[in-house]
Amino acid sequence: MHIKLIGCNGRYTHSTLSLFYVRQIFEKKIAAARITLQQFTINDGYFETLARITDPATDCYCFSVYIWNSAFIRRLLEDLSLLQPHLPLIIGGPEAGEVAKGLDLDNLVLITGEAEGLPDIFFTDLCRQQLKKRYQCQKNPAFSSPYRDADFCGPLANRHIYYESSRGCPYSCSYCLSAHETGVRHLDLGQVRQELALILQHRPQIIRFIDRTFNAQPQRTLALWRHILSLETDTSFHFEISPDLFTEEMFDLLTTVPAGMFQFEIGLQSTHPPTLAAVNRKSQVSRALENIKRLADLDAIHLHVDLILGLPLETEESYQQTFNDLFDLSPHYIQMGLLKILPDTPLARQQEEFSMVASRHPPYELLQNRWLSHERLKHYYWLGECVEKFYNCHFFKPLFSYLRHQGENGFHFFTKLLAVCHSHNFFNQAATHEFMGRILAETAPSRPDQKTFEELLQLSWLYSGRRKMPDHLPGQDLKKNKQHLYQQLPQNLPPYFSHTNRNHFFKRVEFALFSPAALQTLFPYQGSTPRLICFLADTQKGALKHSEILVVDEENLSLHPPGR
Repeated sequence: MHIKLIGCNGRYTHSTLSLFYVRQIFEKKIAAARITLQQFTINDGYFETLARITDPATDCYCFSVYIWNSAFIRRLLEDLSLLQPHLPLIIGGPEAGEVAKGLDLDNLVLITGEAEGLPDIFFTDLCRQQLKKRYQCQKNPAFSSPYRDADFCGPLANRHIYYESSRGCPYSCSYCLSAHETGVRHLDLGQVRQELALILQHRPQIIRFIDRTFNAQPQRTLALWRHILSLETDTSFHFEISPDLFTEEMFDLLTTVPAGMFQFEIGLQSTHPPTLAAVNRKSQVSRALENIKRLADLDAIHLHVDLILGLPLETEESYQQTFNDLFDLSPHYIQMGLLKILPDTPLARQQEEFSMVASRHPPYELLQNRWLSHERLKHYYWLGECVEKFYNCHFFKPLFSYLRHQGENGFHFFTKLLAVCHSHNFFNQAATHEFMGRILAETAPSRPDQKTFEELLQLSWLYSGRRKMPDHLPGQDLKKNKQHLYQQLPQNLPPYFSHTNRNHFFKRVEFALFSPAALQTLFPYQGSTPRLICFLADTQKGALKHSEILVVDEENLSLHPPGR
């Protein structure tokens, strides 16, 4: 029997963990089965994908269905049923039930629940080619990592590795499918260490823990973090965490994390208490904000923080406050996602109560509600796209640091920037750094700090590794600065250069003069006069990668790190 397991990911670097679990189970239950695992993306050409799937030697097809790939898979199911009407099309996953409701296919088989809990009768029926239309899995089955060595040079090569050390969620947010679950099941710590060791032998770029709230049990979290930190590895580790569940012991440990080794995805969603209560999301807002700030100040862990647009009781005023509460904390990434009204969630049953109108098709995005008309929802959606392009690209980090230091209202800033973006049809064009820089520069003349604002754009350009200033940022002659320092600095200036490599050093750096206000976005500058900064070709350590800098001491004809 030849069984094909098929996944359609959001992008190539992703992988479908569920397929590996299904393979593990099928091989255990049907020893003679030949199993092929295929992964595609929803952006692949449709006919090419179909052509790679269809195979006269295949006995059944299995698909893992989620909201982001369901439309693509629905089309594949319909066409496969036309081409091979007698072969079973088996579907499972969070969106499989909704796909099954909309398809009248004689050969479609729906699996509900966790695949490890498939009843024995399913495998008997599969081997007899007498499958029923639906099978319910037993609840809370045991699970273990499904990977094997060959996967890492095959279906997992150059992809993110997804791993779960627990299943279930300690929360019951009404917009989430997890609202139906009760309790969390954790793997034994010894088992987790062994499974991680097998994965890390293959030196993946990143392991993404998909535990719903990784830090829900502080001592278990600390034990796993300590174990990971004890390993000699270049792999990065991604965790989904709750910001109000950190302990002082956790913070003490996190101060030792090497820059870039950990990534945290934080579901803040809102800072409006009535909104959080309306969706049954338990969170200590003040503690959550305080902890996010402490994490950001470490500048070693990449912080991706989620907000949800369109939650019940979230007014325009409270959403603006939520954004400013988060912006002021300087996370590395702010995601302003649109609320999705997933079928069979408690929130889906409250649509009439909250006057919610949502798309009937995946991903079931909100169209309007009692507090936000469709026009206002559109406005806030585009504002989120503006933040995505200008803030999350990290290119203008000094500029946003300056705005925070000045106490500027971040929401008002992006609202004005959005108006300029619309005037340039920005969202229908390639968002290059130069194009974004020109749009930001266009906002400068209306500001009382125009000169400093334009200076911050120059600093952002050099700090992000660029070496030639674009036309929209005149003001400094980098070539003249370099010629001046080439003549002034000594032939030997250890540890930066000697007379033998002096020319090579100057080819790879740039020098620019900046005011105290600009310099304070990079380091705690206490002076009152502008200083020349040397931008090196190397990147500095931190959660984000930017040019390493040195301060030019023209009086002593030397270079030194900031703060000396």
